[in-house]
Amino acid sequence: MKIYIKPESIGKENYEKLKNEFNNIEFVNEKEKSYTADALIVSPEFFNKTNLDSFQNLKWVQDLMAGYNTLDINYFNTRGITVTNARDIFSISIAEDVISKILYFNRDLKHYMKSMTEKVWKPISRERELTDSIFGIIGTGSIGKEVAKRIRAFGVKKIIGYRNHQVPVDYFDEIYTEKEGLETLLKESDYVIVAVPLNTFTLNLIGKEEISHMKKDALLINVARGEIIDQNALIEALKNKQIRGAGLDVMVPEPLNIDSPLWEMDNVFITPHNASSSPFMKDRLYEMVKENISRFISEKDLLYIIQ
Repeated sequence: MKIYIKPESIGKENYEKLKNEFNNIEFVNEKEKSYTADALIVSPEFFNKTNLDSFQNLKWVQDLMAGYNTLDINYFNTRGITVTNARDIFSISIAEDVISKILYFNRDLKHYMKSMTEKVWKPISRERELTDSIFGIIGTGSIGKEVAKRIRAFGVKKIIGYRNHQVPVDYFDEIYTEKEGLETLLKESDYVIVAVPLNTFTLNLIGKEEISHMKKDALLINVARGEIIDQNALIEALKNKQIRGAGLDVMVPEPLNIDSPLWEMDNVFITPHNASSSPFMKDRLYEMVKENISRFISEKDLLYIIQ
């Protein structure tokens, strides 16, 4: 059995551990040697310039990212190739990033950073607390649940989730579905968190009409994909102070154009698609990869199969 994986994707030490753990598997890290591989453990970018028809032995693809909107899942299904993603690997760090963006606004961190550089002692009274606020989380998967789990510790009033199907989800007080449910979530929430995968259903899910339903003092945080929010509608809403602000880890395009007005808005906090950053990321990827390889060679169900 042959598996293609780049050492740097999980860390060189972890790569060596993987080879020792499965010494009956041939691991290759050069693309020219990968075409006879039974499995590919790669990031989605691998497929941008790769003709998958060249991989005649391929049975499994492990996506090392959570997002898979750039992959042609129908193609893999047609060929009988199983595709898995890294669904739970980045959720903790992204959830913490959500909280950091909220506190950036609530505790006026931009003001205090500026005050430090100017050596000015200028406190702001009556800064916001999360206590008794309502949180709306669009997407109740691993990221949404990790956000809800942590937010509850702040003594919030209610946590609302939005998803395709009406089922109970841990850490959520209510689950809404359909267009009417999304509208209700937007109207009720003091904080709206976008944590849903990008697909044909969620493309431009939040547009001008949806933003108009939000409270004037609400924050919008996007740690999913930029295309889920109509960026032009968001810019107009921020210019007109329709909402309090937006914390954005994802935008369109990426990197964001230098002439985008988002860069200079006081009510916007931008990070460069880096919410998943963590010193534990590669170790978590290694543990997941190790488990899935073990399942693959034992012909057991793999973790995080994409249908």
